[in-house]
Amino acid sequence: MGDRKETVLAICYDFDKTLSPTDMQAQGYIQSVGYDVDEFWEKTNALAQANEMDSNLAYMYVMMDEARGRLLFNREKLEEYGSRVQLFPGVDGWFDRINEYGKERNVKVEHYIISSGLKEMIDGTSIAKNGAFTPGSSLP
Repeated sequence: MGDRKETVLAICYDFDKTLSPTDMQAQGYIQSVGYDVDEFWEKTNALAQANEMDSNLAYMYVMMDEARGRLLFNREKLEEYGSRVQLFPGVDGWFDRINEYGKERNVKVEHYIISSGLKEMIDGTSIAKNGAFTPGSSLP
């Protein structure tokens, strides 16, 4: 038999409500700047609508603005919030399981995040720290 090329399978994930049951920001950050989760999203949606603004940019702006004078808003702090993000049951072991399954079938599995979420928070999660995602994942 000649050399068989390895097949590559890319799996792309959103983060919020795909790997985690809620929006990552709603798991501590929103509360730390004094908002109820629903109130925060109402504010960001109203800001987006009033200014004909993308809703993702609106929530990121409000996150930064509300942090002013209350807490640090930097990579390290966002990764710390990310370290507390709850994942769906089974997600922690999923990547190793599916990689092994692929390996047994001569398939290289690559995992990519395609999210409008905060890269720094995703980078702080246990799965990112354990190297689950293939370098080059599409994050803002």
